[in-house]
Amino acid sequence: MTEGMSLKSEILALVFGVLLILLTFGDAHLDQNVGNLDIIFGHAFWPLSDVAYALASVVVFLFYGRVYGGFRINVLTVGMFLTYLVALALISLDDIAAVLHISLTLTRDYWVVAEWFYPIYSSIAFFIFRRANQAEKIAN
Repeated sequence: MTEGMSLKSEILALVFGVLLILLTFGDAHLDQNVGNLDIIFGHAFWPLSDVAYALASVVVFLFYGRVYGGFRINVLTVGMFLTYLVALALISLDDIAAVLHISLTLTRDYWVVAEWFYPIYSSIAFFIFRRANQAEKIAN
């Protein structure tokens, strides 16, 4: 691993961590004093922020896997990416419903689980995805 790849890797991990926080605490589902990070650029930009955070996290996730020489298509890499997308959809379900004009009220219990599951699972998937791409390259 070269120093340049290591720096890219560390920067991408930092950016992904920031996006995890922005997505997890984008809305104040559990406590009115914790959350609403989707309005840090103002109320006019919250719909754009919700979409931008999610898209940026997918792009960073993929780039992080690619840092060490490209993508490997195998069960582990595809599985990690797809399950990451499911976790992202679960934390963004209220935003997805709003875009689709679906009236959806999720319980406090749902948000407790989602706000614990998303950051923990996404972090694990993020590192496994990169490792799986790297391990495949090393094995070849």
